Amino acid sequence: MKKAIILLIIMLTAISSIFSGCIQSGSGVLVLQITDAPSDLNISKALVNISTVQIHKADLGTDDNDSEDNESDTGWFTIVNKLHTFDLIQLIDVKEVFDEEELSAGWYTQIRLVVESALVTIDGVEYNLSIPSKNVKLISPFEIVANETTTLTLDFDVHESIHKTGNDKYIMNPAIKVIHE
Repeated sequence: MKKAIILLIIMLTAISSIFSGCIQSGSGVLVLQITDAPSDLNISKALVNISTVQIHKADLGTDDNDSEDNESDTGWFTIVNKLHTFDLIQLIDVKEVFDEEELSAGWYTQIRLVVESALVTIDGVEYNLSIPSKNVKLISPFEIVANETTTLTLDFDVHESIHKTGNDKYIMNPAIKVIHE
């Protein structure tokens, strides 16, 4: 019985040591860029209005030695809260900095974008795009390391995102990849 208890204590100590490295302190910088991949459609302009960007910081657990405010250090954080307009066609093979924010070190699991509106010009005719869900969820975990810069590029695929629904009506379901630089 003593051997089982000693073995259990050794295992718990080892597991605790492994996970204590997951909990970081300090802060690092997140640079968020935006770009668009090229396509064959005859789109000359694709304006997207993004008003809010939120990120979710993971709760990997805490131990008694961590700071007292650790509980408020997890959850959803708004990093952009003003309207940004991007012409995605102008961003084909070009990267534009969307935002830069200092964040506490640790793992982040999700990015949310609020797309307020979008407009597309196809064959010289301008169309308002219907957007079924203004909230775009991007599940792509990333880590902010203390005293380092993490760069993420949101790669919109305009041509994959825009669909004709009939009678010259278009819908936008944003197709976005998160690229870790």
